[in-house]
Amino acid sequence: MAEERQTPIQAFLARLKRCVDQGDRGTLADLRHGFSPATEHRAWPHLAAWGVDLRNDTQRAIWITVAAGFATLNETKRCGNMGATMRRLAQGGEGKQADRKALESFEGRFRRLLTCTTRKELCSRLQGVVRAAKQKGAQIDLEQLFWDLECWPVSSRGRDVRIEWAQAYWGVAPADKEMEGLES
Repeated sequence: MAEERQTPIQAFLARLKRCVDQGDRGTLADLRHGFSPATEHRAWPHLAAWGVDLRNDTQRAIWITVAAGFATLNETKRCGNMGATMRRLAQGGEGKQADRKALESFEGRFRRLLTCTTRKELCSRLQGVVRAAKQKGAQIDLEQLFWDLECWPVSSRGRDVRIEWAQAYWGVAPADKEMEGLES
C-alpha cells in the first residue's frame, strides 16, 4: 500500500498533534511564545529544525502564526477559511445559528483583517482571533490558514483570499441554506 505524501505543513501539524498526544507541554509553550515579538525566539529552534528559513521574515511569521495557533488551540480541523471562523466567532462559537446583528457587531474586527496589506501585518492581527477562538470553543483550519497566508492577498494565479474570506463571512452559511430549503 502506497504511503500518502504529506505537504510540509501537513507533516508539521501532525508533528504538533503528536506533541499534544505525548503531553509535550514545553514545545507547545515555546510555540505559543511565537505570538509575541519579544519572545518569538523561543519558537525558532522548533521551526528551524523543520527547515523554516528564519531569515525570511514573511515565512517565519507565517509558520510562527500557524505553530502558535496550534499550540494555543491544541488541534485543527477542516472547517473552512478564516472568514468562516470569524463568522462562528461572531455567532458566539461552534454550532450557533447566523444572527445578522452578531455579524454586524463583529464586523469591524473582520474588516481589519481584510485591510491588511502584508502577510506579516495579517499574522500580527491573527493572534487575537486565535485567542478568541480558544475562548469560544471555535475551530480554526490551520492548514487552510497556512495556504491563505502564503497567497495573501492575491496569489500569482489570481486567487484573492480576501474575497474568499468575505464570501464565507457575509455569505449564506451552509446551515442557513438548509433552513431556506425547508422554508420553501
